[in-house]
Amino acid sequence: MALAVADTPKLCSNAPGPHTEPEQSALLLPDDVLASILSLLPQRQRARAALVCRRWAAASRTAGSLWESLELSLTLPDPHILDRTEGFVAWLIPRARAVCKLTLTATRDEEAVAAMGLAGGSQLGPLVLQMVWSNLVSALTLLGPTLKQLAMEWPDELQLGAWVATMVALESASFTAPRVIVRAGLGSLPALTDLRFRSTAKPLSFHAAGAGSPGRHAGGAPLLPAHLLKLKLEGCRLSELPAPLSRLSRLEDLVLSDNNLQSARLTLLSRLTTLQSLTLMGCHMHCLPPALSALRNLRVLYLDMAIQAPTPEMAPVHRQCDALLGPLEHLGILSMGACHLQAFPAELASHTALRALYLDDNIMSSLPAGSYLDGLRVLGIDWRVLFNSHAVLRHAPQLAKLCLTSQSKLELAACADVDVPAVVASVMAHPTLKQVLVPSQDGTRGQIVNAALNVLIGISRAPHLEVKAITYPAIGNEWLDWLREVEEEEGREGLHVAAPPALMARRASSLPQTGRAG
Repeated sequence: MALAVADTPKLCSNAPGPHTEPEQSALLLPDDVLASILSLLPQRQRARAALVCRRWAAASRTAGSLWESLELSLTLPDPHILDRTEGFVAWLIPRARAVCKLTLTATRDEEAVAAMGLAGGSQLGPLVLQMVWSNLVSALTLLGPTLKQLAMEWPDELQLGAWVATMVALESASFTAPRVIVRAGLGSLPALTDLRFRSTAKPLSFHAAGAGSPGRHAGGAPLLPAHLLKLKLEGCRLSELPAPLSRLSRLEDLVLSDNNLQSARLTLLSRLTTLQSLTLMGCHMHCLPPALSALRNLRVLYLDMAIQAPTPEMAPVHRQCDALLGPLEHLGILSMGACHLQAFPAELASHTALRALYLDDNIMSSLPAGSYLDGLRVLGIDWRVLFNSHAVLRHAPQLAKLCLTSQSKLELAACADVDVPAVVASVMAHPTLKQVLVPSQDGTRGQIVNAALNVLIGISRAPHLEVKAITYPAIGNEWLDWLREVEEEEGREGLHVAAPPALMARRASSLPQTGRAG
């Protein structure tokens, strides 16, 4: 565990003595100055500073700024873990009111567990682990009135029950475990707007004992707060949307990446009409969910690797897009990398709200002209598409970032006859283009055709262009916060901004930027 928990003075006192002036200087500092100095130390050293003398011990207890953010790390098996968690609770009592953010990480060292089992060790039996958990719940209860952010990772089954209800100030929470079970308690938190789950071994489950309405416990308590704005269910082993989501009448951002979702079992999506951002990366569905067409306020949609190659009896993916994404006229960011697109979706060509468009790693070979290019700031395409459609770039007068990806065998075979000077001229002559990024898994290009290499050499001579190879996460996703910044900029410039009525009525808090999946 990362905290020292004793407050006993060890090295000096406040009594006068035969010390020189430099030795006394630290003791004569005003409390606020001393607290500012201690706040520069890492957490472990700040805790140990309380052992120096009574004055520093008092400052450690009363200076709230020192303990606004805490990290607690535990490793199993640890024969002293019970004493450490008890010590942490005792240490926390005088400081609990100051803590606003807690990161609690408990991991299991499987090799050490196996070695202990072979040696016949029994120090960490179920009773001890239950007592450790009880200590942690006591700590969280102490923090309940003031804690605003909580991130918890637990190595065993994690049940979120009545103990969660004590954290009445909680605004953002993240829970990770091999299995996460949600019971009554979480849904009663009045300030919680940002919630994240990750259930790595078994599906995330919501337990509402007895009969009742969807998403409610038998006693009538909701399992999720109805006022949630952001919900992340990434890697939760889901095949369908949990029923409690049907009560989220204000949800704006939903992440469902890396689940085994089935399109036919996502009808509940159509009820989430307040959604502005939806992420379905890595879900490998058989087709686009029909419920997408009901999300008329949707502004951000990430579908990278979300769709399998369609079977012969199914409509091509670009035709599915025409039917389901065509009605989403406020869509500002669309990412469909590795979605088996054979052609550009015709209905998207007139979407003037688009500001970022990623169509990399698909079968399509060209881009059409269209009004979707009028306000486009970011474009991600394959080299093959650039070679065939470089002249189209002049129809995108606001383009600032161009991502060129994928060097597949298909692309290598299709790039034999490329007019390199014409491509270089189109890119270099673009008036607003600032970045040309070449992403890959490791930040290098192990396989690149001569034509692409010659284009990179040519455009790298332009002083206004930044040309570099990067990893996929380094692309930097465009999310709602970026989209809002673009709209504010366009508003100042007097340009038309196409925003849905829900956004005009209420501005939600921004989303964090994360790296784009490869």
